[in-house]
Amino acid sequence: MPTGTSILEAFSQSYPGLIRLLTVVAYLLGMWAGGSALLKLWCRQRHEPDATAGGIALRALTCAVFLYLPAALAVGQATVFGEPTILSYVPGSALSASGQIVVRTVLGFIQLVGLWAFLWGFVLLNRAHARGAYEPGLGAKGATHIVGGILAMNGVATLKVAAETFGLQALLQYLIE
Repeated sequence: MPTGTSILEAFSQSYPGLIRLLTVVAYLLGMWAGGSALLKLWCRQRHEPDATAGGIALRALTCAVFLYLPAALAVGQATVFGEPTILSYVPGSALSASGQIVVRTVLGFIQLVGLWAFLWGFVLLNRAHARGAYEPGLGAKGATHIVGGILAMNGVATLKVAAETFGLQALLQYLIE
């Protein structure tokens, strides 16, 4: 009979495939954004009002970020945390074997959601400029998703920053060393 820990462990085995799927989706969206930027540039040459320079530049930026996703993630991580890679962690020694599996699975899921949020943030920024006039609500949501995605992808470092800020280092060392 499967236990909760065995279900979580089996779920965590699908993380590499899901990350590859999100990477492929990012490459496809990058090609779409590049084509869309070229189309908007052509429309701007014809003096159509819905093709703004900001929209074209943002689509070109999205194309570059999505096509060079590993480099973009490394730059984002280095900017926020000072390290170009996602930091590794060791589950706390006070946890049982099943507790370590649960912590590892939950942190892996948070990293997966962080990657999705990072990608979705750029899609929202593109939608903010899609109709010509800038929609500030979507732009703010997009920026929030990008920053939140970077923080979630490196959840351990984010937790360490929060623990240092609020004085909860002992609790964090109990869960994650």
